[in-house]
Amino acid sequence: MTQHRKGAINFTLRVLCLLVALACAAMLVWQIATRIQGERAGAAMRSLYYGASAEAAAPAPQESFSQLLSANAETVGWLSASDSIDFAIVQRDNEYYLTHNFFGEQTAEGTAFMDAGNSVYPLDEHILIHGHNMRDGSVFGDLDLFRDLDYLKENAVATFNTIYENAQYVPIAVFDISATPGDQDFVDMQTFNFDTDEDFLNFVNEARARSIFDIPVEVERGDRLLSLVTCSYNNDNGRLVVMLRALREGETAQEMTALVAQATQA
Repeated sequence: MTQHRKGAINFTLRVLCLLVALACAAMLVWQIATRIQGERAGAAMRSLYYGASAEAAAPAPQESFSQLLSANAETVGWLSASDSIDFAIVQRDNEYYLTHNFFGEQTAEGTAFMDAGNSVYPLDEHILIHGHNMRDGSVFGDLDLFRDLDYLKENAVATFNTIYENAQYVPIAVFDISATPGDQDFVDMQTFNFDTDEDFLNFVNEARARSIFDIPVEVERGDRLLSLVTCSYNNDNGRLVVMLRALREGETAQEMTALVAQATQA
């Protein structure tokens, strides 16, 4: 090989290495910028809901939705399920908020949204909330943590306040499904109301049969269900589902936390 040819090859390799380095740097900058944008949007949402100086320590009354509704008229509620899952829920179609945040900015993480088929008033028997599984933990990126039994027990009661009413929820199942019709693990999660008691119980029982935990929380017709759904990689076109039911009149968060503390690995 001539010296000239060796030099040309070395030059080409240096250029390729430089291009790879530039691409990696650009990707890193994009990821950092995306994370900062998401953090700012989340902080702005919390400020609008809890107040500029308030800590996210207690559910807010419905009046606290006024500023959120001014910022985004498609606001339907506020979900608080853990330290990181604490944000507004919006509703439009099932596409727009996959790529836009609460403030309408185009982003990779989007924002969590109620299924377009749901009714917020009157509230359906089964509420379905979607969100991206982001590596940085934003949106439903930390929903995977509910696969850990200790984490489930530490976050045994969630709050989902709509613009019309407040409610607390307790987990009843954590499970994986496929979103591809015809797949053996497919479950139609877009069932929002049930014609009969049997239909309701069959839906709940399938979720509990698939659950990775046995959670000793009773469920009966008349209970409202809330499902938090994100992408997973355990199935073809997979989804992770954390299903909860609303606390009944007379039940306390302390009592339900004690029940969830008795949950075991299935």
